[in-house]
Amino acid sequence: MPEAWGPVEPAAFALGAAVLLTAGLLGAALKPAVMLRWPRVVMAALLVVTLAAALVLVRPRPLGLRLSVDPSTESLLPIGDPGVDTYRRAVRDFGDDQVFVIAMHCDDVFRPEHLLALRRVSDAISRIDGVRSVTSLVRVTSFRYVPERDWVEVRPFIEEIPDDPDALESLRRRALASPAYRRNLVSEDARTAALNVSFKGMTELEFIEADVDGAIRAILDRETQADRRFYVSGRPHIKSRMYHAMTRDLMVLIPVAIAVVTLVLACLSGTLRGVVLPMATVTLAVIWTFAAIALLQRPLTVLTVLLAPTLVAVGSVYGVHVVNRYEEEAAGSDDRAAVVLGTLRHMTLPVLIAGLTTIVGYAALLTTGVPAVFEIGALSVLGVACVTLVSLTGIPAALELLPLRRDGSRPRLARWLGSALDRGVGALAGLACRRPGAVVAGWAVLTLIAVVAIPRVVIDTDYLSFFAEDSSVRREFDAINRLLAGVVPLYVVLDGGEPGAFRDPALLRSTDHLQARLDALPDVSLTLSLLDTLKPLNRALESDDPAAERVPDTRRGVTELLFMFPKADLIRFTTVDQSVANLIVRTGVVGSAAMRSLTAGIESALHDGSLPAGVRADVTGNAVLLNRSADGVARSQPRSVGLAALAILLLLTAGLRSLRLGLVAMVPNVVPVAIFFGVLGLGAAPLSLPTSLIGSVALGIAIDATAHYLVRYRMERAEGAGPEQAVRRASLHVGRPVAIASMMLCLGFLSVGASEFATLRQFGVLTAFTLAICALTDLLLLPALLIRLRI
Repeated sequence: MPEAWGPVEPAAFALGAAVLLTAGLLGAALKPAVMLRWPRVVMAALLVVTLAAALVLVRPRPLGLRLSVDPSTESLLPIGDPGVDTYRRAVRDFGDDQVFVIAMHCDDVFRPEHLLALRRVSDAISRIDGVRSVTSLVRVTSFRYVPERDWVEVRPFIEEIPDDPDALESLRRRALASPAYRRNLVSEDARTAALNVSFKGMTELEFIEADVDGAIRAILDRETQADRRFYVSGRPHIKSRMYHAMTRDLMVLIPVAIAVVTLVLACLSGTLRGVVLPMATVTLAVIWTFAAIALLQRPLTVLTVLLAPTLVAVGSVYGVHVVNRYEEEAAGSDDRAAVVLGTLRHMTLPVLIAGLTTIVGYAALLTTGVPAVFEIGALSVLGVACVTLVSLTGIPAALELLPLRRDGSRPRLARWLGSALDRGVGALAGLACRRPGAVVAGWAVLTLIAVVAIPRVVIDTDYLSFFAEDSSVRREFDAINRLLAGVVPLYVVLDGGEPGAFRDPALLRSTDHLQARLDALPDVSLTLSLLDTLKPLNRALESDDPAAERVPDTRRGVTELLFMFPKADLIRFTTVDQSVANLIVRTGVVGSAAMRSLTAGIESALHDGSLPAGVRADVTGNAVLLNRSADGVARSQPRSVGLAALAILLLLTAGLRSLRLGLVAMVPNVVPVAIFFGVLGLGAAPLSLPTSLIGSVALGIAIDATAHYLVRYRMERAEGAGPEQAVRRASLHVGRPVAIASMMLCLGFLSVGASEFATLRQFGVLTAFTLAICALTDLLLLPALLIRLRI
């Protein structure tokens, strides 16, 4: 985007967009006849807005879209959590916690050919632009007492790679005896060596554009042999893989969703306008929405990847209802203007209700404290508002300009499928008319079972959980966790309260005790602190006396050791004035549920009295914050779903002018949401960030069919039909479009199953399942309630 444009202030944009969209919707709702007098003006206005949006969205040189992708986890961290400040202070003091680990697995690390390969790989990676350092057995400093010379030797652990078996065996013993090397640089069976890579300060996008991850993989591929292979993991590597998966999803999911919805429309509508008009509607809405993203200079996150396919699925439904009503009106009139005006007058209320309730469903996501969830909620609100506006303006204007089309001219397949849908809907209506009490009771039992299962819902999400367990990302992650230390780091930050606090031997001994406690926790694979170097260094200074591998007795002794400590290593474990220390905990646990358990264990160890009074201890890390984000999602579910339900009830009551009808309309939409959470409780999937969107969103989307059904039912009742007759007529006239719309929604959301991410596939499948239940409740439970209550 040109610099002259600058970033657009979000509040100003939101206000302007709201004013324009509201004006357009009010014009369509209050003055439909006036709007249809100038259909070409309406079409021209939509075209002008679309061209302007395209100019914002498309970059001419080099040709592409003015969109960026953000694979980082920053957008998943909770807003307002004081732990975020603690984490940022820890990163400022001790460096980032983005561990990048390479594991070289072979039959024996301490063979010359494998050590030579380790050196070649270490040296080659260190020369990559953007790499700050590589730590491995061949690139690490060691301290060793040399009795022949009676001095402490400070030199690389391996300078020259020996051929002598005794020298190689000596290296093995020394490496495995060192707590700083064991599991950190070499596995306990000496079959795996680690390379810990750190990078220069750069953004995620700079890291990805430089293809550092790809350059490292190319080096590893050259050194891979039948008896030697490499595994890579760590947050920078996973971010790179997420970026490529996100860009792939953007290129795949949108065409797949469009193809699926178009195919359904082609098969079931049987007319060109029945396909083109709904798809043109969603195309405009997608262009406008993504232009807003470009204008606001917001990057796409792992959640906003869902935006386009969901808009395609949701938005096309509105066009289906408008076109279906047009065909019904056209069957009894030759006056094109009257047909289009009648269509608009009948469709304005249900489409407005459907659009507003869907907006409310997405707007409920704005109550969350997770930026990525907030953004997809806000952008979806904009997208649905655009779809609603175009459905009530562009489609009627296009129909006003097109010749009338008779239903009988549809292809045979469309007529056969339409008849089949009519028979299915009629059968459901017949069952509701014959056994309304049994239908209501059956759904009540299902809902009760679901409600009982809801407390068993597992909340589990982290950046690695987005990948399937059989993906290469997860396989390599698991391999490194199995062979070496886990690649998920946590910081235990100990604040001594004054400069020099961690030169005090008593505090260091307390820290040593704490580290031992943490090492004993089941999910901790390794802990690292300044003591791992300080104690062996003290032993070396004391003529390699094993009893001296401990904290010195005096502050002076500690100060002398700290002076000898390698500065590049020291800054990872203590501040310059030694007022704050950092204890790094490495783990391989995946998911917020496991991380929650581990964090609780660490905090219990921190408060068992090991540390002196006055020492403040905090557990932090990216993984810890993601766990808190998941907890926030869990806490917000009742609030967001409840607020959405209340707002939708008020809208339905106002739109239908009946509190009783509004309450009845809520039942067939609340039931599927309860069943969705019940299915999660029964183990279908955990409640992750993507699946947390479903409750509020499904509640808003599902009202669409309910609104159309109730508007038709109320019209039939107003004309004198009894409840049973009104149900049969409503099912006959709107049952088919409701069924078609439900099929489009389900298949549209199922298209998200083509995503590279496991959690997004779960989102697509579970949303489709929930909306299928919504279709059944609208076509079976709602009619049964209307008959049973004699409304």
